[in-house]
Amino acid sequence: MLLGIVALALAADPAELRRGMEAAEGWKLVETKSVPEVGPVAVRHKAVLGEDCLEGSITAPIDADALLAAAVDVEGQPAWSSWSLPAAKKLTPGTRSFDYYQLLDNPAPVADRFWFVHATSGTEGDARFFKWDQLDASARYPEALAELQGRFPGAVSTRTNLGDWTFRPGEGGTFIRYRICTDAGGNIPRWVGEIAARSTLPANVGDFVQEVRRRTDAK
Repeated sequence: MLLGIVALALAADPAELRRGMEAAEGWKLVETKSVPEVGPVAVRHKAVLGEDCLEGSITAPIDADALLAAAVDVEGQPAWSSWSLPAAKKLTPGTRSFDYYQLLDNPAPVADRFWFVHATSGTEGDARFFKWDQLDASARYPEALAELQGRFPGAVSTRTNLGDWTFRPGEGGTFIRYRICTDAGGNIPRWVGEIAARSTLPANVGDFVQEVRRRTDAK
């Protein structure tokens, strides 16, 4: 019997949440924030089934396939993200469909947050995509969950974490869009989490764009 495992309180209907996030209507521009060495990132917000969903987008002269390759490299993200991710592990092989987890190291007294998700990648028309949907780790990966919680006592699962990257080539460059529906849960009130997510979203997009540029320049 595995001790210390708490069943994850996922969104009531993740499939409906994703359909709502992917629907074009309802997105409202919150701000356009300039990221140093990257440019203006448009930030939008949409409430879906009571969950806060955010979107950050920018167009940049970067190859769509290079962007997709970086998005799929979930274990490489800790090396370039502005945020501390001391744990990132693929649980199944492949790049088109796989499971993984990541853990965010928060400053005390805020508890660390982790998420177990199923990812898919591919093409839709001329666009490339990378999507993830949250898993119930206590049911699917109890041993990995126990190991993670043993390494990081007090860490809490995000209540909701699903989203996607889309890369669509065009005449002015590749349109890059990052969307996420998230609720940190635990001891972080939802309104605080929403404000934090809005403030960090442009940096997340900027980090990613700069990493893909570094990878491209290194070839």
